[in-house]
Amino acid sequence: MTSASRPDKTTALLWLAAGKTNRVAAEAAGASPSTVSEWRRNPAFAEELAALTELYGRKPLDGTALLARLEEARDRLAPSASPGGVRKVRVRVPAGASQAEVRRRVARAAVRSLAREVPALKEAVVSDER
Repeated sequence: MTSASRPDKTTALLWLAAGKTNRVAAEAAGASPSTVSEWRRNPAFAEELAALTELYGRKPLDGTALLARLEEARDRLAPSASPGGVRKVRVRVPAGASQAEVRRRVARAAVRSLAREVPALKEAVVSDER
């Protein structure tokens, strides 16, 4: 996985629903096996996986229904762009840093985190850093 790519949860869902391992699903999705394990512990992801596994197990396989469910899962599992969403950001601050330096680093980390989700904001962050 390159730093520019984003792991694809729907690809992992499809492979897991087919009975593949976390490692195989992770390779296909561009994530690490531990990330896939973390996704599987998420109740929303687990619900989507259960629904897809049930669809995948039907004989004959209904590919149209499976693809439709994957599209719905992509929408439901997409990160929320709403301002009410909670996002954790890790900030490294050197020992003895002033309160102003701490606030500056936290604000910068928060903006960079949001920029990963909103392309227009990413452009603003890149131009601001130049």
